[in-house]
Amino acid sequence: MQEPTPTAVVPVTAVLFDMGGTLYGYERREQMGRANVAFLERLGFSLDDPAVRDARRRAGEEIEATYAARTAFLHRDLFRDRIARTAELLGATPPPELLDRFDDEQRQAVVEHLVPRPDALATLEGLRDRGISASVVSNADDDYLEEVLQRHGLDRLLDHWTSSEEAASCKPHRRIYEYSLDKVGRTAGESLFVGDSLPHDVAGAAAVGMRTVLIGDPGAPAPLSHGLDASVAADFEVGTLLEILAIVDELNATA
Repeated sequence: MQEPTPTAVVPVTAVLFDMGGTLYGYERREQMGRANVAFLERLGFSLDDPAVRDARRRAGEEIEATYAARTAFLHRDLFRDRIARTAELLGATPPPELLDRFDDEQRQAVVEHLVPRPDALATLEGLRDRGISASVVSNADDDYLEEVLQRHGLDRLLDHWTSSEEAASCKPHRRIYEYSLDKVGRTAGESLFVGDSLPHDVAGAAAVGMRTVLIGDPGAPAPLSHGLDASVAADFEVGTLLEILAIVDELNATA
């Protein structure tokens, strides 16, 4: 566990978590992508075709660069635009009803296959035992976020959760952090933000004055990070969620 950056120590009274890649892992990433495969197969394309793989790559780069420049967007629009652009690059014009079916299947795939990290429940229970408020701040849409949290029972251990749709702001832009802090009723200085993306979670939270924890592989590229600053360093780096309890205990013991 990395030592904290020297700062004036203020007690931690709230921990705010990113969802995907942080409280939840991407072990089932392949299953979450099946809606894309099914959509292309209905148009007569196969992922075994190099041209299809190239179209998917190009569409992803184009659409994600466009969306990364926005301060707010819906992920359902991002997913739909990306698959529609893939089809366009392959010379196909999918009918609206096929795109609507994709929307439903994509949401369901994410809800079913985004699963909590093994220590997520124990970490949230540990924070509750310590009297620390726990919240989720996610770039997910409303209909993704709430169902994912309820599906695995994490909602009962959270005091609040905020979607980018509700806040009308996507990380790393400051509004979503300020909106979430207002909702939690805490200042940035007494809050800790935990995420897996340097340019989104760490940079955005640090910019509003929150202490930050980076979890996972810091070398892994974050999605939708085109043009964003990934040079910021987190105050702490951890490999498991349970390490956050030790960080909270250490900070509060010296406050």
